Amino acid sequence: MFGEALLSNVFIAAAAVAGFAAGVLLARLMGSSARGPMGKRAGDLHHMIRGLEADLRVALRTAEQARTERDALTAELGKTATELGALLEKSAGQKELVRKLKVEMQHECAKTARLRVELADRAEEMVRTHVQLRDVQNELGVTQVGSDVVMDEIARLERERDDLNAMVEGLRREAAARPRGERFPSTSPALEKGSELAVDC
Repeated sequence: MFGEALLSNVFIAAAAVAGFAAGVLLARLMGSSARGPMGKRAGDLHHMIRGLEADLRVALRTAEQARTERDALTAELGKTATELGALLEKSAGQKELVRKLKVEMQHECAKTARLRVELADRAEEMVRTHVQLRDVQNELGVTQVGSDVVMDEIARLERERDDLNAMVEGLRREAAARPRGERFPSTSPALEKGSELAVDC
């Protein structure tokens, strides 16, 4: 649009220059014809007419070139307008894509923030669980130590019981082997009474 206006102005200016030149030459011709003789005026007039025709041809060529340039610029301007429309449409599509990407990015950022909070909560829960597990391990260790002590004590008592049973069994056999009226060498009634007892736990 701007190129067309510029070319129109150039064409109008060229036509105005040609008209002005023709007017000046015509004025000179009329002035010289009034001053000189008839033959000379006719020659000058003919010479001026040829000059004006030459100027007119130059002006017409200039106008034709300007018209050609204007048509070329108009075609180029139309092509540029088409390209501009395509670029604007593509830009609109790009803006829509950018808007969608921004929405998705905001959604992903919110999701990431939630996941970070959840991860922090799980990490805190894992720390608490680890502490509880360590306490349970300590308690189990103490319980295991106590159980080992109890088992050792039970084993010791079982060994003592077995020893006492063996001793009582030996005393019974010895008492059975002696005559009925004969007593044990020991005069202790408790020992004599104890020979009749069996230890059983």
